[in-house]
Amino acid sequence: MKRFIQVIFILAVLISSITVFRLPLNLISSTLNDLFPQVSYSSIEGTIWSGRIKNLSFGDEYLGSLNTSFNLKSLSLLIDDNGLFLEGKINLISTLLSNQVSLEDVNLNLNSKRFLRKVPVISSFSGEDISITFDINGCYFSEGIVYASLRSTNKLDKLSNARLEGAISCQDKKLLGSFSSVPNNDILKGTFELDKELNYIVVANSKSLFSRINSFFESGFTSSPDVKLRGNLFDFFLN
Repeated sequence: MKRFIQVIFILAVLISSITVFRLPLNLISSTLNDLFPQVSYSSIEGTIWSGRIKNLSFGDEYLGSLNTSFNLKSLSLLIDDNGLFLEGKINLISTLLSNQVSLEDVNLNLNSKRFLRKVPVISSFSGEDISITFDINGCYFSEGIVYASLRSTNKLDKLSNARLEGAISCQDKKLLGSFSSVPNNDILKGTFELDKELNYIVVANSKSLFSRINSFFESGFTSSPDVKLRGNLFDFFLN
């Protein structure tokens, strides 16, 4: 009898293991649709251990295919297609305990003219070692470094080919950031914020450019003015 119970237990563990290993990745489809309603895809293939979300799009903008792999602690993500590189991990333990998406070790690089056509002044955008925790109500924690390069143009003179460096954080459920040109932060610096509806505000200032403009006037200005931009990030992904 004891041996029979042992055999049944071993068989149960074996069947459970096989079942878990073969769980289809499309189990995440409902969660994906709830958290990211702007995201669409043609199909979800594979298992939770190794899968692929094909023809992923955000709004009207095609992103590529998302490859996933699972190691009991985190779900690794990778998109490498058409000028977009994105890799990172979803901390599953933290995500399950808090009911919030927890992304870690995110690295990205965006240098496609197709993606950046609505911000022609920027030639590339990237981020390194980004961590962020969020849900549909907003952002709770974020850290990491982001970069942007300005496109070469004679009209911008010193602003041309400048490299911007910024740091991100969260406050009042908004994603916040500050940026400045490197190595000379007088060329351009500012702040930005992004709320849960993807509304953004960017405030920028260029002391270098303003000093050149100021030299044309007999009576100088006491300080350089800020330039404020408002909009919705989702508009960048609509044709």
